[in-house]
Amino acid sequence: MRSRLLAPIAVLALAACDLERVAIGRTEAQLALHGVLSASAPTQVVLLERTRNGSIRPIAPPFDLGDPVVSDEGVAESDALVVLTTPGGQTLVAREDISTRSDFKGAGIYRFSLAGAALERGGVYRLSVRTTKGESLVAETTVPAGIPAAVADTRVFDRVRDTVTVRWPATAGARSYLVRIETPYGPRSFFTESTHVRLTGELRNVDQRQLVRVFIPGFPQVVTVSAVDSNFYDWYRTNNDALSGMGLINRVRGGMGVFGSLVRLHFESYRVVAPQDEPEAGNYVAVGPPEELVGNRYPSFELYVESRSARPDQPDALSGRAQRRRSLGEVGCETCGLLGAVRDGGRIELYFLNEWSARDTTEVLTGEIRGDTIVGLYRGFGGPVHFVKRR
Repeated sequence: MRSRLLAPIAVLALAACDLERVAIGRTEAQLALHGVLSASAPTQVVLLERTRNGSIRPIAPPFDLGDPVVSDEGVAESDALVVLTTPGGQTLVAREDISTRSDFKGAGIYRFSLAGAALERGGVYRLSVRTTKGESLVAETTVPAGIPAAVADTRVFDRVRDTVTVRWPATAGARSYLVRIETPYGPRSFFTESTHVRLTGELRNVDQRQLVRVFIPGFPQVVTVSAVDSNFYDWYRTNNDALSGMGLINRVRGGMGVFGSLVRLHFESYRVVAPQDEPEAGNYVAVGPPEELVGNRYPSFELYVESRSARPDQPDALSGRAQRRRSLGEVGCETCGLLGAVRDGGRIELYFLNEWSARDTTEVLTGEIRGDTIVGLYRGFGGPVHFVKRR
């Protein structure tokens, strides 16, 4: 009886081994297109690449906004003929950025010398692509109506006390409205059919796994609202299923991707603040002998307690902004973002950011809080350094 029961199990085991040896054929790399006509952009840009199928192992440098395809491990499609036909029948030929730059960046980025202000509202624009292999892509978009917001209004937003209601006009030709809030951890964006939205300081970023707050004290954060066409809306509201590969609504003929259009209707920049009542929070300035001050790259910073930890064994989160002393010829921000953590006992870590992104840290300060003073060491520039809270 035992041997009869074991026999089917052995067969199943052998079958499982056979399944493991089945080779899955490599899929063909498809052309992928990403282009969105923007009524507020100085030029119009289309990205062209191939989907990854394992035939090429990309090695990418850190992400570079000026080279988004290659630096994001994409397989750029170069030397294609990319043509845009306007509603009036005029044809515009794009130039690939790599052909006009001396730093060899911009592969797969095709640019039309067409200002957003010249886009015809309600007009149909037709895009055609012809690769060096003879492949072709075709796509169309209808630009929504609306007057683009070109310059950002600025305001101070107190995350604890303020609530903002953002309003915009209803727009002909808009399939939906895209609300986008820039944060140091990545944007929080969502679609709405309404013409207003209410933003509070307690808003959480559901686009991030940690559900961090959207508004971070010390940071400048841009809020935009754009009227978008059906192509943009359908592409970004759908998702690719990890198992079946199905789910995306694709209207690009001959490949995959999106060719859409948008008009930015609302443009506002918030300087986010919060009460600095906690003992760790405040405005700090570097102090010490001249030789210490000369070597201190960050002469002052603002510090906020971004959130208290719910667990005693976890640190409290800090945020803020720092003044950076740039060396001769150095470029980049003079006022940059700051994130950090403080533990019981006053142990503190401060992460000085490159610009305002949490993904790019330029320096780290570790130390401790002693009353109104922070004493610490830089990871890259040494120390010690001292900062005193301003009264």
